[in-house]
Amino acid sequence: MSGVAARPITGGVLVPACSPCDERDVFLEDVFAASLAESLREPLGGAYLCGGTGDGMHMRLEERKAAIRIGVSLCKKAGKCSLVQVGAPTMRDALELAAYAAECGADGISSVPLGGFDHSAQMRYYRSLLSAADGLPAILYYMPQPGVSFTLDQILETLSIEGVSGIKCSSNDLFFTERLIAEKPAGKVLFNGKDEYLAPAVIHGAEGGIGMWATVFPRAYASIYHHARNGELAAAFRLQKQLNALCCMVMRHGLLESYAAIRHYLGLHARVFRAPQPQFNPRTYDEFIERAAPLIDQLRACPRPPQPKGGLA
Repeated sequence: MSGVAARPITGGVLVPACSPCDERDVFLEDVFAASLAESLREPLGGAYLCGGTGDGMHMRLEERKAAIRIGVSLCKKAGKCSLVQVGAPTMRDALELAAYAAECGADGISSVPLGGFDHSAQMRYYRSLLSAADGLPAILYYMPQPGVSFTLDQILETLSIEGVSGIKCSSNDLFFTERLIAEKPAGKVLFNGKDEYLAPAVIHGAEGGIGMWATVFPRAYASIYHHARNGELAAAFRLQKQLNALCCMVMRHGLLESYAAIRHYLGLHARVFRAPQPQFNPRTYDEFIERAAPLIDQLRACPRPPQPKGGLA
């Protein structure tokens, strides 16, 4: 680990940094650095590097290391938290990334489960990951998908591993998330990863949020979180309703194509996911933006969030 003490990971809003690429899907380090620096000037608690929004699983290992190195450095300069998603198709690569995150001075690591392995194998994997990370805390990442689905009891068992300080949960099932919040061990944090129910999750006790829409609507996202945490429910749900209305359009049009269109509309680098994933489509852009622009503009116009009452940025 670097000589600088890690910042504790206690919750708040972390932006899942995008990893821009060119037409050949090569990582653009300068664009990444400029984009993340801009995000860190917003009222957010830090960055989540190389996650799903960061397309980490589709980047080459050396590109991910560059994103880690640059991202951790920028977070340190901004005085904000850096959490690195090190999950990879192979355990060997994940361990290498965990060790590199520690070497760069990250505040913590995170990981999706290893695809195709059962719960007992995942437990061994997480312990090895923590060992490779040289004492960094870990925030596990649970997002149900084909071949990766675990019971509540199994997830609670992973939270008992020494060094695991919490979990990011991106289940479509809000009640499952509520149960996890209610039953997780004392002192463990839960980051909500499902933007469509950020406000309800925080109201039920989620300590933080990490979601794609924080990259383009940072103030609205942070405001939903802080209003909900402060008990200002009308304000939280007014913004949540606006965000969800946009999400309904996005899901009808296609998530990644819509996200690229919104980034293009806002003057941001649009290509942040690698082939063969959907990209910006000029043929459908005008029709989508004509319907979506009023909501995009409303969310972008959101003022800075209220001061937190619980001490979290």
